[in-house]
Amino acid sequence: MLRLLRHVLLLVALLWAGGVAAMAGPLVLDAPTSAARGDAFLALAVSDVPVRSFTFNWLGKNHEALAENVVGPNGARWQAVMLLPVPLGEKSAAMQLSVVGAGGGAKDAPLARRSIAFYDRDRPVQKLAVDKKFVNPPAASMARIKADREKVRVALADQLPQRHWALPLTRPVPGDISSLFGLKRVFNGQPRGVHRGLDLRGPQGQPVLACADGRVALTGDLYFSGNVVYINHGEGVFTAYLHLSEILVQNGENVRKGQVVGLVGATGRVTGPHLHLSLLVQGESVDPLPFLERGRAADAPGQGLRQPAQAGGATVLSPQNSAGGNRP
Repeated sequence: MLRLLRHVLLLVALLWAGGVAAMAGPLVLDAPTSAARGDAFLALAVSDVPVRSFTFNWLGKNHEALAENVVGPNGARWQAVMLLPVPLGEKSAAMQLSVVGAGGGAKDAPLARRSIAFYDRDRPVQKLAVDKKFVNPPAASMARIKADREKVRVALADQLPQRHWALPLTRPVPGDISSLFGLKRVFNGQPRGVHRGLDLRGPQGQPVLACADGRVALTGDLYFSGNVVYINHGEGVFTAYLHLSEILVQNGENVRKGQVVGLVGATGRVTGPHLHLSLLVQGESVDPLPFLERGRAADAPGQGLRQPAQAGGATVLSPQNSAGGNRP
């Protein structure tokens, strides 16, 4: 993913420097040729003609991004970067991404297309023991669980047309990884889907930082997630911070990258204090790890994601194992 980001930034630099003159045509679409299920990827659209916005069509849905006007040595061009998801459960072998420019007082830019193939990552099984009420909730809690899901649905439907996020995202806590995204979860011997977030180790009360600028979309105490903060970063990108001991922001509040939004805790379905970080892109949970600052060697490509690494006496989980002691 970082390789893709570097590629996109390089393409932008070459466009403004006139280094891609061979790429003839008023609209250029750059995106990877393949992506893993459960990941997200960057798509870049660049137009030679004035446009107000770009509409990316992906997985049958349209996603609009406001165009940025950049003036370079070869004149003005209009561009937008969009973050797009590949759902964990996507069954198709490949899908087509398309983009078109609109508005700006000129004829719409022509349609550009690209086919993206999907592949699977290894998703190991993780077995955990938790309070039985979080495996088979009592009937009296079902109404609350349903209401919690509706609160999250409404929050994720909130639209911010401006992009407030920038890569890399700030690491919310400095701790090592205890559970990777996509692990197949077994609670008290019962399969319960997959882990749709990234768990980071942290002691009770450690400050939790916002990954990027944005607006608080939801705070509260949810049955499974405990105390939560959801932040809307614009253009369909949200981050969520779960199991907090304290919430330090309010709904509707504008926050800045690196601002303290809460404290690490052990509320909800947990086995101990930690931070569960979710990255939601266009309504889909995706792996946050490729987009975080590389604050630890254990997270670097070719190291912690292939072999368990010892850090402070804790094993960093790799896709090839499911070391005990990890938290949901």
